[in-house]
Amino acid sequence: MNSLTCDRLRLSRGFTLIELLIVIAIILILIAIALPNFLEAQVRAKVTRVWADLRTISIAMESYRLDFGNYPTDSEDDLRGLRTGLLQLTTPLQYIAVVPFDVFS
Repeated sequence: MNSLTCDRLRLSRGFTLIELLIVIAIILILIAIALPNFLEAQVRAKVTRVWADLRTISIAMESYRLDFGNYPTDSEDDLRGLRTGLLQLTTPLQYIAVVPFDVFS
């Protein structure tokens, strides 16, 4: 092979700038389409988690009421400033394992 043919082979192996820009544009368009759906799915998952937590708390409160004849007292601050109302559902009998936290905060 002569040197001109070698130069053409060397130049034809890479991508042009236009080809790279088109590929990047296509990837960005796909991301723009997929990202809102992904974010919406995260919110739906958090809402589902909240509904499940509320159902768990409801069942625990009803179990507490059946055992003690009344519902736990409302959330009042203890000496450290912590909310303790739902903690009655975890001690002395364990109606729920842990008090759920706010997934949106």
